[in-house]
Order: sequence, then structure tokens, then C-alpha cells
Amino acid sequence: MASDSRRRYVCNLSERSKEKARLELNEDPETRDQKIDELRAKFAKEKPEVKLPPDDAFLVRYLRNKKFDVQRAYDMLLHYYDVRRKYKELFVNYQPSLYKHIYETDMMTICPERDKEGRTVILFRIGKWDPDRYSSDSVLTAFLMTYDKLLEDEELQVNGIVFVQDLEGMSLKMMTKMKPSDSKRSMDLFVNAIPLRFKAAHYVRQPEIFATVFAMSKPLMPEKMMKRLHFHGKEYGTLHDHVPSAILTSDFGGQLVNYDSQDWFEELCKEDRKFEEYNQYGFPKDSETLGGVSQGADPVGGLAGSFRKLET
Repeated sequence: MASDSRRRYVCNLSERSKEKARLELNEDPETRDQKIDELRAKFAKEKPEVKLPPDDAFLVRYLRNKKFDVQRAYDMLLHYYDVRRKYKELFVNYQPSLYKHIYETDMMTICPERDKEGRTVILFRIGKWDPDRYSSDSVLTAFLMTYDKLLEDEELQVNGIVFVQDLEGMSLKMMTKMKPSDSKRSMDLFVNAIPLRFKAAHYVRQPEIFATVFAMSKPLMPEKMMKRLHFHGKEYGTLHDHVPSAILTSDFGGQLVNYDSQDWFEELCKEDRKFEEYNQYGFPKDSETLGGVSQGADPVGGLAGSFRKLET
């Protein structure tokens, strides 16, 4: 059971990131606690039914993402809890250990070093996805928990994330396994609800079918995001102009040989209790909606049985 005792925020940023937070995010150590208090008070007044986590550090993620504008941070955090209800199929089995087999596919790698701007670089390989074995919902849930874990890193909160995606292996079969709503749902989550500072996305080895897939997502992307997309094809040299080869794995033309993130994901899979605790927050919900394993749901192979009750 989670403790309701409030836990005050303690800053662990490097001096460089403190300065960046001041210049880019309007973060002032003198007023930071006041902003946290204002955000909590706003929920207490306007949405008292929403139960917030006791950790002030969780609220700081949203304040930083919205440059310490309390109203905008409130709107984003409220939307986060709202989408957990709206897309409840993604949060029914929100425990990392249930998705260990997905993490073991090596679809995603977190690079061991940051780029020169201090940004965390994440690699994604769509060719590692077996749509017959893992539903698109289960893959998305696995990634959501990855981002939840990554966001515990204050340096990442301030400096942001860069995605590098290898699209070789993207197939028509994969597309048929995805629901028409998947693009809209993903954009709603990653743009409007999760406080990631998205700094750039680089695509390599994109096949012809990618143009069709991208056409579905493009209208949903903010103009600011569109300007941060880069398409390299098989030209790794142009990728390395943005992301140094020294921090990339060899399959992205980088210098890291036989590197993966399995140790990182092993640690993530040990944190079920933490995720269970955070499942208790947000809007009031019954035991069938969030938290724990729902009987009849297969977290790695699809949806079945009594899970249909969640769709009513």
C-alpha cells in the first residue's frame, strides 16, 4: 500500500543542467517549491477526486516540461490521468516483469552515453517486432513503462530525448496488426500526456511502405515536432552528423559492438511494486480498471476473455 506522506523534492541536477533548466525551463530554486505547492493546491481545488502521488519529484517532471507554467503543467498531468482511463487497455497489466519477453527482443536500446547536448539517445528496431507473438498494445505498454522509468532521470527531464529508429523489416503484415486508432493514441500519449522533451527523431533504412505509415501520423504531429524529424535512408554518415557514432551500436553504424540494454531492462523488471504503487493514483478506479493482472488478459500475446469488460 502506498504511503500518503508527502515527500519533498530534492534537486539532483548537475550544475550544467541546473543552468539549462534556469535558461530554458524557467526553473528557479527559490520559487520551485512554491510552484509545486500551487500545482497541488490547484488539483485540490479543481479536481479533488484526483489522487496525486506523494512524491513532489513526480510533479516536477510536469512543471519542467511546461516551463514552470502551473496551468499548463496542471493540464498535462490531468490529461495523463485522463488517458489512463481513456486507453485503459494499455494500463491493465502495468507491471514491467510481465513484458520481459518484449524487452528481451532488443527492439529498444538505451545508449550508455548521452550526446554532446546531454540528451539521452534511444534506439528502436521495428524489425525485431514479431506481430504474431506480440500485439501492438503490448509493445506500446512495454515502451510506456520504459519511458516512466527513464523519466526518473532528472538530467533526461531537462536535456530531453533523441530517438533513432531503424525501419528495416517494416512490413505490410505489421501494418495489418495495428489498429486504425494506434497512431492517434500514440501521439496523444507521447505528445500530450507524457512529459518527455522530444528533441529529435532520426529514421534510417526506411522502406517504401513507410511513406504510407508516415502519412497517417503526419497530420497528428505538431509543426514543432515535424521540424525535428530527419530521414537518412542508408546514409549513416548523415545520421552521425547529428548523433555521434561513438555512442551508437554497430547496427546503426556506430562503434559499440555487442552492446545492449538488457541489464537496464532487468532492473526495470524488478520494479513491479513501484508501478503498482503509482497505479493507485489519478482518478478513482476499481480493481478491474488499473493495477494488477486482469484475468483473461495476455500481456504479451493479445487480449482475450474477461478483458472485454474493460471496453464497455
